[in-house]
Amino acid sequence: MVGVAAAVAATLSLAAPAQAAPGRPTPSPFPVSDLARLYASDISSYPGGVYLQPVETFTALRRDHPEVMARNLETAVAINQSAADDPGLQRRALADAHDDPLQTMSDAFGVRLGGHFRAALAAGRLPKTTALFSDHLARAGGLANATLVEKYVFGYERPFIVAPERIRKYTRAGAGEYDALGSNPSFPSGHTSLFFWRGTLFASMLPELAPQFLARASEGGFHRIVLGVHYPLDVIGGAMVGQAAAADRWNDPDFRRLLTASATEIRKELEWRCGAALSVCIARDTPYATDAEAQTIYEQRMTYGFGRVASTTHPMVVPRQAVDLIASAYPRLTAEQRRQVLIQTAAPAGYPLDDQRPGRASWQRLDLVRAYTADVTVGPDGRVTVR
Repeated sequence: MVGVAAAVAATLSLAAPAQAAPGRPTPSPFPVSDLARLYASDISSYPGGVYLQPVETFTALRRDHPEVMARNLETAVAINQSAADDPGLQRRALADAHDDPLQTMSDAFGVRLGGHFRAALAAGRLPKTTALFSDHLARAGGLANATLVEKYVFGYERPFIVAPERIRKYTRAGAGEYDALGSNPSFPSGHTSLFFWRGTLFASMLPELAPQFLARASEGGFHRIVLGVHYPLDVIGGAMVGQAAAADRWNDPDFRRLLTASATEIRKELEWRCGAALSVCIARDTPYATDAEAQTIYEQRMTYGFGRVASTTHPMVVPRQAVDLIASAYPRLTAEQRRQVLIQTAAPAGYPLDDQRPGRASWQRLDLVRAYTADVTVGPDGRVTVR
């Protein structure tokens, strides 16, 4: 068995008979009852219905590793100041801060497909997707992934508060982001969580573009550091919360029905506008990033250059909620085989926020881009090997 990108490439290399262009779909919204009802995944599967447990190692990190916390600030300052001469980066960061994430993340589809997606949004032809993913109160977000409880548990002040003389403020006319965030704690990043639950769900819904959506989610987190409103550790923690929240949604069969309907809506609309199967359209397009580029981007933003502070040989323990996140890429694998894929593609052990406590799993080490792009084989004994 091969990863998604390799499978798509193999499919495209085969001669196939000509097919009629996909027909114009007839979109329809969800019934109000589907959106108004309560779902099990509206709250976290973790204790207290919030996402404190996956990131609670931040307390010990802050207490025991002042050198990491010092680097956290210095890295935030360096990234923020490096944007001073890059107006384009400032504009993208401000767009991710203020605009509808469904619009700003659409470039993960690619140049042409992203344009098709935005045109469909503007024409009101993606009502299911809009209901689930548009704006900051989107129905797919659940109630717990805003990180409000977690922020006040940790009470960590933002970079522009701690080092006002060193952080540059990049603003949009009429927007007062810094004033609004002044009294709001920093860890973990709520905006990053927002980008990651969207990117992770889109990856599961449209696995052909999984590396691109995950890399784009990581860019959304990076932009929070550019603006000086978050540190790298905030962004790493926000990514962990966002993926845990996405996993709760994907593991909720009632809510997955809505996500699957949204995926079908997107796929049919893009195939009609492009005039071919989605895999063909992707192959013809200019991508947001190649799979290899997405992997490089994603790996760097999993650690932001921090050194390792815990055991480098600790075995990877996959969160039970994460196993099905790659099911759409590996539908023929068992849950245990998918867990092995996630173990074999995991990031190295010991980086900040890697949870090595007995009986706990590590969201920090979960590298979904590697998992989606892996070359996976299954032996006669059912054993999985990732190369």
